[in-house]
Amino acid sequence: MHSKQMQTSDACTQNKCNSATGCDYTTATVCDDSDACTQNKCNPATGCDYTTATVCDDSDACTQNKCNPATGCDYTTATVCDDSDACTQNKCNSATGCDYTTATVCDDSDA
Repeated sequence: MHSKQMQTSDACTQNKCNSATGCDYTTATVCDDSDACTQNKCNPATGCDYTTATVCDDSDACTQNKCNPATGCDYTTATVCDDSDACTQNKCNSATGCDYTTATVCDDSDA
């Protein structure tokens, strides 16, 4: 019985032997680190690569762009706008972010 070496330089395919057709490199290597904050990629030279972070951006300046490893992108945390100035209104504009408009009118009606 002869043994044939089945090797490919592509780390993203599995080396299998099909008794009818011979070497089979069509089955892809499954890369999944179960971390929703990384992209599951396969590099043909090195194999699975999880170093690229998932970019979370909902284009809303009033939410924090965070990634939860279990669930993925999370935009539920609101941006806190507080300039510690009692004479401004602290608001958040989705397009521009924190807005500290001077709006407090100080009038004790004592001319």
